[in-house]
Amino acid sequence: YNTVDMSRVRMYNDYLPPYKAAVEAGVGSIMSSFNVIDGIPATGNKWLLTDLLRKQWGFKGFVVSDYTSVNEMSAHGMGDLQTVSALALQAGLDMDMVGEGFLTTLKKSLAEKKVTQKEIEDACRRVLEAKYKLGLFSDPYRGLGGGGSITDEMIAPLNRKEARNIAAHSFVLLKNDKQLLPLQKSGTIAVIGPLADSKRNMLGTWSVSGDWQQSVSVIEGIRNVAGISAKINYAKGANISDDADFVKRVNTLGLEIDSDKRSPEEMIQEAVAVASQSDVVLAVVGEAADMSGESSSRASIDIPESQQLLLKALVKTGKPVVLVLFNGRPITLNWESKNIPAILDVWFGGTEAGNAVADVLFGNYNPSGKLTTSFPFSVGQIPVYYNHLNTGRPFHTGDGTKFKSDYLDIPNEPLYPFGYGLSYTTFSYSNINLNKSSIKTNEMLEITITVTNTGNYNGEETVQLYMQDLVGSIARPVKELKGFQKVFLKKGETKQIIFYITTADLKFYNKDLKWGYEPGAYKVFVGTDSEHHSEAKFSVTDGK
Repeated sequence: YNTVDMSRVRMYNDYLPPYKAAVEAGVGSIMSSFNVIDGIPATGNKWLLTDLLRKQWGFKGFVVSDYTSVNEMSAHGMGDLQTVSALALQAGLDMDMVGEGFLTTLKKSLAEKKVTQKEIEDACRRVLEAKYKLGLFSDPYRGLGGGGSITDEMIAPLNRKEARNIAAHSFVLLKNDKQLLPLQKSGTIAVIGPLADSKRNMLGTWSVSGDWQQSVSVIEGIRNVAGISAKINYAKGANISDDADFVKRVNTLGLEIDSDKRSPEEMIQEAVAVASQSDVVLAVVGEAADMSGESSSRASIDIPESQQLLLKALVKTGKPVVLVLFNGRPITLNWESKNIPAILDVWFGGTEAGNAVADVLFGNYNPSGKLTTSFPFSVGQIPVYYNHLNTGRPFHTGDGTKFKSDYLDIPNEPLYPFGYGLSYTTFSYSNINLNKSSIKTNEMLEITITVTNTGNYNGEETVQLYMQDLVGSIARPVKELKGFQKVFLKKGETKQIIFYITTADLKFYNKDLKWGYEPGAYKVFVGTDSEHHSEAKFSVTDGK
């Protein structure tokens, strides 16, 4: 919802590529956003919706506004509803979602010659073409009648099985000291935390059509997978938050934070008693579903204080603690990463979340997820990302801390970097081997690395390829992800992984927004994440 102001170089190189790829893949519709671009709201921005989207990219579908984003241009200071509706139409907007500015003002604007008949007809044609392609001219109610409800179809057994499998694959193992995980399906296990017995929060944010009552909670999943050989003890331990105003705001769309009538002290005492009688503690904590996502900014991205107090009390019992973290964003985990031996980030796993969590905790599935975003040490470190530009005085570990681009009180690097994720097994990498030291325009570079499963479990590893343009006409990122391969290796097994690079993979938008590659020196990195890898150099020369 905030204002956006960036250079065109950054926009073209970093933000536009996934949208351009969607257009090239044949996407049928695109939504204009709420924010301004170069001072003009996206919904009324002709450069964005017509010059870029239609003329440069050749988009043939229709553009729809975000929810009332036409009306909201008035709040941006662009004029009354009639004025902004005309501006949006002229910019290339075809459909006005909910706001009714097109419906109630365009006839008047046409009469006053503020818009043209052609502009209206072009927008109508694009919408009607989409309806025709969807088959709505021959069957206006297509997909709405007959058979069981869509919910029944979605939660059919085969779909639930696949949802469980997908959720397990998405989890990221952040820490696992002394191979605490996987757990044995025996002994006494304490399942503690405000999200341990929550069905409502399993679906995450923007799950409007989801039926949370169909969800499997974590404690249900633990009981399902552990079976009768293990004794499961439960305590809530804490509320998700004890801040009444915060709870009220989070619960706007439903009861996600269910505040216990007991005092925080009583709940922690019960949790400590349960933990003390158990062999291992599963602390299921984190964010409620709508603590992240749209319109859910947080000034602090720590685990809420009520849950931090619970975690500290559980650690003090001396029992091994496994942190099962629910979250929709990177969380600051400084204390947790130092004091809790095992951390499994499970995000929001959906209907089968509880079963999927249990599958990973007990080793039915060996976790293989990797982080798609860096986790900072502090909110003050944000933005922190792997493909940043160097400054004129970049900091390197071991440097003095004055007159360098660093912090006095925290490390420069993230707590957990982009691409990071552990496994119950371990993987070793050989050095990179390049089939040549230099390539020309029409040549291909072959990059080979050998990966071995050196641990005690079969597992999957995501081998990641990064590259750096060492000398460019504009400042270039310290590295960019250029490829990855997920490989399954049995324990003791070795496989050779091969990546292929051409000059097409080296292209970027220069200061003139021209798309191309530049001859010169490059680095290639291959490894398990964006910070742990081996590297080699090659060059690109002109010619064929």
